[in-house]
Amino acid sequence: MCAPPAVCCVLAGVALALAVARGQAGGASRYRWTIPKEQIFSDNKVIPFDQQVSEFLYKGETKMFFLVKKKREGPLSITVTPCTSSLLWSVGYRNVSNDTEMGDPEPEQSLGEYRGRQLRTLQVRPAAPGLYTVRVAPLEGQSYVMLYATQQPGGPGPLSVRHKPRLKLQRRQRRKGLTVRWEPSSVDPHLMHYCLVVNPRRHYSTLCEARGERYGVIPPDAPEPADGAPVGFNFPHDVAGATKASLASKAERHNASRLGRGSGAETHEDIVVTCVGHKTQYTLCHLQHGKVYHVNLFAVNKRTNLSFPYGSTTLKYEQRARPVALRDGKRASVNLRHLDGRASFKFKVGRNPGPQLVAYVMACGGGSVDVRMRVDGQQTGGRTRVDGYARLELGQPRKGQRYTLQVAAPHREELRRVHAVEVLATTRPERFPLVELPPRPQLHEYESLRRCRSVTVGWLPSPSAASSAQPLRYCLSVRERAHADDELAPRPNQCALRRAPATQPLSSTCREGETTANRASNVTTHEVTGLEPGRSYVVQLTVQRPGGRPLSYDLLPVRTTTECLQ
Repeated sequence: MCAPPAVCCVLAGVALALAVARGQAGGASRYRWTIPKEQIFSDNKVIPFDQQVSEFLYKGETKMFFLVKKKREGPLSITVTPCTSSLLWSVGYRNVSNDTEMGDPEPEQSLGEYRGRQLRTLQVRPAAPGLYTVRVAPLEGQSYVMLYATQQPGGPGPLSVRHKPRLKLQRRQRRKGLTVRWEPSSVDPHLMHYCLVVNPRRHYSTLCEARGERYGVIPPDAPEPADGAPVGFNFPHDVAGATKASLASKAERHNASRLGRGSGAETHEDIVVTCVGHKTQYTLCHLQHGKVYHVNLFAVNKRTNLSFPYGSTTLKYEQRARPVALRDGKRASVNLRHLDGRASFKFKVGRNPGPQLVAYVMACGGGSVDVRMRVDGQQTGGRTRVDGYARLELGQPRKGQRYTLQVAAPHREELRRVHAVEVLATTRPERFPLVELPPRPQLHEYESLRRCRSVTVGWLPSPSAASSAQPLRYCLSVRERAHADDELAPRPNQCALRRAPATQPLSSTCREGETTANRASNVTTHEVTGLEPGRSYVVQLTVQRPGGRPLSYDLLPVRTTTECLQ
């Protein structure tokens, strides 16, 4: 008994697709086929393995796609990605072994049915060899659909990774923009390209959904051979589909010529769809102040064409960052790089202010920043350059006065060294946690006293020693330099002094008050011993009051003599 005509047509098309696939894979010894997988899918609707393909769907029409599994039982997964319409899709299985090809076909076995507009993957474990049929119908309107099949265990590799990278945002105040950064994919990073979708409407679950709403849903142009013959294998379904697609494409081109791109479907120009290739960052410009934006990142495998969500976030863009509120005697820190090199700190004088307002600005990382002061909205004085650390005396405060410190990196190169800024303001001198450094906080080496195992250094004491009720604590540490020829930045990172050092110093000496002082010149000297001949070292001196924070003098490179004199 012969099978019904529709089934015979399906089996004939599948058989011919298998023949083409064998020739393409090199199964034929005499002929070599160079037909791409996309063309095989376009002609036969046979889904290739490990290659995402797309098809256009008309509303009210159900399309059938086929998948032929020739291997033994093993894993199989089918991924369906809706675009601009919810889909109803199902997967069925039929055994098409040789003993059933000439007789009645086996009844089709249903493997699952799904409804919605989310990317879904159906996994069959184990999957027997045979013919798998995928039926897809749009529920809301015409739309594209993406199909992907693989025999990899666990399904598509990128979709099985649960960890999604966090999108890092950095404001660009000077260009009214925002820079988005992300980590590269842990699966096939050399094959991944990235596309960013930004809009004030909503989040998008698929890349083709965002593109459809941005540019409109336009049916593909139907191929038109010179002799007018329909394309494909002359199946009734192919002839009808080619005629329908041809008429629809002509109507779309006519509308587009009158109304512009995307006609025939609603388009939204406020949706930004940008693909950046292998890059892992992109800067958005001309964002509107106070507007909420939704950011979706998609990754696309350039070998398989599989696209999938890679990360998302929502933000309210503000052109200028809000000033950081300072509390009396409490420090505040901000990441200057995340604010594009500009930050503001505000301080309001309380009810019973002290006689003087004192503040410090500390550039974490050892770089420099510029500081400007505003009092009650009025600019006072000029710009002050702060190299690493500075103590600022802001005058006599009055109740209710509002002070604003504007901190900015001088240029982009300096911002690479300054990663954060720390600020403290107080009207109570007893709350000030840091001692005052000399105008020139430098260590000096007495080269005439240099020996093979020791060096002698000197420094000016802190001006806070005269007004401090308790003696200050000085700590001198020595570390060996790994490469003596490397350039040494003299300004230390004052913010990192309280953290444990990465490498322990060779020697460290701490004393209360002054060591051996020369009363005539007010210079404190100290001999550093226990060194090795002909070695290079770095000497660092810190000073702090009891219960306070340490501050460092400039770093001093030294070198011992190579010969030891008796």
